[in-house]
Amino acid sequence: MTRTRASLGGHLRWLAAGLIVLLAACGEPAANVAQPKPYDRLGVHLQIPGNWKLSDDQRIASMHYLTVESPGSAIFIAMVQSDGARELEEFARSFSAEADKQTPSMLKRESRFDLSAFTEGTIRERYVVSIAGVKVPHLREYRKITGAHRTAFLITQSAEEDLKQTQPGFDLLVKSFQLTDR
Repeated sequence: MTRTRASLGGHLRWLAAGLIVLLAACGEPAANVAQPKPYDRLGVHLQIPGNWKLSDDQRIASMHYLTVESPGSAIFIAMVQSDGARELEEFARSFSAEADKQTPSMLKRESRFDLSAFTEGTIRERYVVSIAGVKVPHLREYRKITGAHRTAFLITQSAEEDLKQTQPGFDLLVKSFQLTDR
């Protein structure tokens, strides 16, 4: 469990650094869903938008981490594990709390959870990151995919102003995501 938390902390430090880049981003290109790139490794199958990149793909202990980045600042994270007992809401709140800890002190972050889509298998977290008085609203969504022997937690994150460009990419990633026995 310590290695898992340590690696989660490492991913969250990277995520916090990404928030800084996010604030400096100059617009988000539309996701290229017409020419997706297939991904098939360790029993995980999905389609990645053609202009997005796989930035992290590693297995640490019993956890498989997969991170896909848009050309701007949107991010998709999949955490695949053999333990399926953890509930989505517990995971979302834990991930958010860890993200708060990893957020640089110069950034102020306020968040609220929206469980209205929980029956559809989604928890939404709306949060605002502000630096020097500039507020940037964001949306983070959490989903849980359960396979025969493994569970995946999927996280999508984007500035709300970029959702028109990023949501098709997220839809492709989430809808194409499949777990199979290795």
